[in-house]
Amino acid sequence: MDFKDYYKTLGVAKTATEKDIKSAYRKLARENHPDVNSGDKGAEKRFQEINEAYEVLSDADNRKKYDQLGSQWRNAGPRRGPGPGGGAGVEFDFSDLFGGGGMGGGGQESAGGFSSFFERFFGGGGRPQQPRGPQPQQPQPEQPTSVDVEVTLAEAYSGTTRQLEIASPQVCPQCRGAGVIGNGICPVCRGAGRQQGTRRLEVRIPAGVTQGSKVKAQGVTMVINVKPDPDYEIKGRDVIRKTSVDLYGAVLGSEVSFRTPSGKEVALKVPAESQNGRSFRLSGQGLPAAAGKPAGDLYVKLEVTLPTKLTPREKELFEELSRLRG
Repeated sequence: MDFKDYYKTLGVAKTATEKDIKSAYRKLARENHPDVNSGDKGAEKRFQEINEAYEVLSDADNRKKYDQLGSQWRNAGPRRGPGPGGGAGVEFDFSDLFGGGGMGGGGQESAGGFSSFFERFFGGGGRPQQPRGPQPQQPQPEQPTSVDVEVTLAEAYSGTTRQLEIASPQVCPQCRGAGVIGNGICPVCRGAGRQQGTRRLEVRIPAGVTQGSKVKAQGVTMVINVKPDPDYEIKGRDVIRKTSVDLYGAVLGSEVSFRTPSGKEVALKVPAESQNGRSFRLSGQGLPAAAGKPAGDLYVKLEVTLPTKLTPREKELFEELSRLRG
């Protein structure tokens, strides 16, 4: 029997990956399945050849032996006697691969339709033959998923939870990932082996996250986006608040009160003669410590507002003050 080029049968290169081989097989199996080629007597033969090629090339050990033998596979033969373990496997004498003369049998095909290449390796007391057609795939580990999650500044201070709905391809329950059932294409996944599904998660976002922080939970990486806050500016772990004080409070001294993003009430004393733009630092009152980094600071920046709509008497007083200061 002539050498069978299994790569040519599947229409793939010798450098094809496992994924390429699987994809080519599924495509050809669909096109040549006898059930969809009613009346075509050659369809069953083509389908058997495709299955035979896939059975060899989809198994890493089988493919390696096939690639090593090339066109000289007829000269290969198993060693006499069982291998270690009382016949649990076959030991191959690779010194015979390129020698003259082959095993008996004249290169005839086995009764099952496989070429003598396949029969020589796996027939006659060697490793048990695998059933034809693809075997169910083992479920592949799910690829890491990344999602953007928006939190408020208050949530960044205290931590929060989120309900997420994640797209999650799942192994087809009907064919268990093989894409085929028996010799037919799986009607549920249409040969893909997987179905698009979703999973719902409740995840915890810890206190102290900052813009761009990545939080991993249950196979999902959450990229944090801290929403802009109308009262605060965020710089790293530090938080800045602009607080207005009138001219009289800045000149004579005053007290301003406000609530921090953590919910704490703060009363800040403004010393007399405080200048516009002066900052006060509240140590450790910024975003909480996290990921080995210390807590940030809270800065309060004064914005002095000037009086408007002065009365004639107020203008006189300012003029008098101006003369005194001049």
